[in-house]
Amino acid sequence: MTDQRLKDRVALIVGGSSGLGKATAIKFAHAGARVAIADLRSSGVEKQIQNQHGEAAATFIPCDVTQESTVAKMIEAVVQWGGRLDILCNFAGVLADHDNGGPARCHTLSTELFDQTLAVNCRGLWLCCKYALTQMMQQEPREPNARGERTRGWIVNTASVAG
Repeated sequence: MTDQRLKDRVALIVGGSSGLGKATAIKFAHAGARVAIADLRSSGVEKQIQNQHGEAAATFIPCDVTQESTVAKMIEAVVQWGGRLDILCNFAGVLADHDNGGPARCHTLSTELFDQTLAVNCRGLWLCCKYALTQMMQQEPREPNARGERTRGWIVNTASVAG
């Protein structure tokens, strides 16, 4: 029997194709959520979830969080697929490195790589929150949870130790 704490919730996991995002997507599906996984490329985690929990349990939405128009379309796609957006988890992030030779140091980091890192880690997170909040504020609150709270949605922002 699966844990059903998130039954009927629609969760969007940004950066859900690998690492902590992938693990969270799998855990949320086990807890009864319908999971939309957004990333640059699919790793097949949505298929893994569908195989275990059914076709309607997961979907993949390609998204580049540095592009405002694709973030807006991602939120629209989630709502079209799931009917609403209950949970946003931001896991997308990059670590500036020198051609995979290790973390870049401030005095050797190129301006382009610095700008790319901020575009994903800061602007991308902000864009996801901006469009998710816009959606959440428009939708009706959910039925009261175990604590009696009626919420329109939750946002969880994360960072790795490199953050």
